[in-house]
Amino acid sequence: MRQFYTVDDPAKRKFPSLCGFRPPKNLDEYLKLKVKQDELQAKYEGQGENDNSISSRMQLLLSKVKKLEDYARDLSKEMSDLPPNTDLQKEMRKDL
Repeated sequence: MRQFYTVDDPAKRKFPSLCGFRPPKNLDEYLKLKVKQDELQAKYEGQGENDNSISSRMQLLLSKVKKLEDYARDLSKEMSDLPPNTDLQKEMRKDL
């Protein structure tokens, strides 16, 4: 997830955990795709089982997404607390 803050070109970002899904454009889309992936995984792994089993499996997988969301929030705060990039500031000053 750190790639959203460190890699500017979306085409260069890699998401091996989202195999078979389109690359997300932003962090919110990434989390939505993870939820969809977990829902599909719970249904696939729960084939032939009762609804309670599928539901508990889905809860487990979605709790992992919640942890990712918390991590993303903390990471976003951490990145916003970093000092600004001085090279970028100099380049912008030249442009202006």
